[in-house]
Amino acid sequence: MTLERPWGRPAAPGSGTDAPAGPARRRIVALDERTVREIAAGEVIERPASVVKELVENSLDAGAGEVRVRVEGGGLERLEVTDDGGGISPEDLPLAFERHATSKLSSASDLPSVRTLGFRGEALASIAAVSEVEITSRVPGAPEARSLSSKGGRLGEVRPAARAPGTTVEVRGLFFNTPARRKFLKSETTESLRIIELIEGLYLAHPGTTFSLRVGERAETRYALARSLREAAARVFGAPFLTGAFDFQGAAGPGLWVEGVASHPSFSRGTARGIVLCVDGRVISSKPLQDGVRFAYHEVLPQGRFPVVVLHLTTEPGRVDVNVHPTKREVRFERESEVREALQNLIRAKLRDQPRGLAPPVRGAFSPPRTLGTLTEGSGSLGAVPWRPASGASSPLASPTSAPLSPPSPPTLALSSTSPPGVGPSGPRPPRPLDDGSVAGAVVVAGTSVHPPLRLLGQVGDLYLVGETLGEDLRPLPGPSRSIVLIDAHAASERILYERLRSSETPARQELLSPFEVDPTPRQRAALESYGGELAKVGFSLEPFGPRVLRVHAVPYFRGHRARPDALVRLLDELADGGRTSPGDPLWEKVAKTTACHLAIRGGDVLTLPEMQKLLEELYSCPESFTCPHGRPILLTLPRDRLDRWFLRP
Repeated sequence: MTLERPWGRPAAPGSGTDAPAGPARRRIVALDERTVREIAAGEVIERPASVVKELVENSLDAGAGEVRVRVEGGGLERLEVTDDGGGISPEDLPLAFERHATSKLSSASDLPSVRTLGFRGEALASIAAVSEVEITSRVPGAPEARSLSSKGGRLGEVRPAARAPGTTVEVRGLFFNTPARRKFLKSETTESLRIIELIEGLYLAHPGTTFSLRVGERAETRYALARSLREAAARVFGAPFLTGAFDFQGAAGPGLWVEGVASHPSFSRGTARGIVLCVDGRVISSKPLQDGVRFAYHEVLPQGRFPVVVLHLTTEPGRVDVNVHPTKREVRFERESEVREALQNLIRAKLRDQPRGLAPPVRGAFSPPRTLGTLTEGSGSLGAVPWRPASGASSPLASPTSAPLSPPSPPTLALSSTSPPGVGPSGPRPPRPLDDGSVAGAVVVAGTSVHPPLRLLGQVGDLYLVGETLGEDLRPLPGPSRSIVLIDAHAASERILYERLRSSETPARQELLSPFEVDPTPRQRAALESYGGELAKVGFSLEPFGPRVLRVHAVPYFRGHRARPDALVRLLDELADGGRTSPGDPLWEKVAKTTACHLAIRGGDVLTLPEMQKLLEELYSCPESFTCPHGRPILLTLPRDRLDRWFLRP
């Protein structure tokens, strides 16, 4: 009797119910060429950005001084890469589509010293296996160009064509014959953002080359030849990057030389995408190098913030293995821990020499105020995009040589002459005990089914609220039952605003008497075009002002807090990076969560006791009141008995 297993494979006859089913014996056969090509394509070509990477690297290896990229439909409909490099001779065009056919090495002995970006000869063969490809190329001095096309790996005939010296590769219908691969790709917006990020990384790795990129019907973005790495980094990350940025260089180990440019601690991002690592001109991912950069900033950046660093590592032949990953994304060093430590020490030494009073902290502080509308606005921040008054007055960040900015004093909230109980002109007064045990002049927040009543005591560190639990009758609990409650004001206000946005309650919009202008980076502009409708829904009002600049006329306004100048640009950065949300969040959830974070109360925002009371009452009314939309805790309770143990009391 044959026992059927629920997972499909029958047990071997006579093996019993507990015996594992033995695999069926099959002969070893050689795979056909089509299967081999599709497997190889799966290793090299993950998404449209992978195609762009391979083609642009071929252009750079051919000595191109300018590379032009065109993208339609997120790269799935059409991709085109054009260069002015050395071209491909007519007799070599058919070989360019063959697997492991390359002009960049001739034997295994060349691998340790390979200096080109490509060397395996797999890129064009893999791309051609899953798309329609046409190559048009002309070598310098040739009377005309030649063209060759392929569909699913089947070559056509070489035919005459017209173009200047160089090569054009056009790819259409990517993954047309592998629908499973196409199904698992992200949205057109996401795939386009990946291509923009890739081109910017290649430009930072090769600032001596001019790149241009056009995505769909958008205006062409041009990354012109840069005279220095600093200049290239400013074009990618925005002019404010230069304020406080510093160069570094030195040995990172035997046969390893590192140089780069790094941001001042005041210029940081919410993800590590601003750390660009280049090894011998190749943009790579390396945990040792990234850890070296992050550890260097460990003492000057808060958790969750990352520096912007562009690093070039030059190696002697044989010091790095570039053949450990199918897409050449990762490399391996000799003595990786020593490389990490050397890089960390090099950047940290330069970082310690940088002035700390150069700019406001990352969160919660701005330069001297400027009146916008009926509110007070800081004149700038070191976010990813500079802003300036529409009247044409220069911004303090307009020039990298501008005078250092001094952090302002913390904001204060004036109190009216009719202060509520417990609050005087100079702040809260101590509560007065009554004979029945209750307190007079205290600010009390009524309890709910899940939250006990609280007597608010004040604010610690201009961020955390402190309260003491009370009984249901609003009297102090007995000593052992009493607890201290700490509340994160930022997380609490973030939860409140998110619930309002999710319930389609449009936040108030603050019109600006003097609109400010932003000059988005290409990635920020792509995010703005994708999420523009959602940004308008949460309160931003923008309009084009010239070919590149955007003018902001209104910003969201919530509980006396208006979005600050850097809120929009940081929001765009996070949306371009995927948003500070879980991967399954729909579009509106992503925008709502990220917007709520940027409109919430910040560290340094001093609250009065009545404002604290109002904040907690609104928090208690939320369906979820224990965590912010990103999952961070809002409240922390310290029972009296725990305090007694800390102080070694019986």
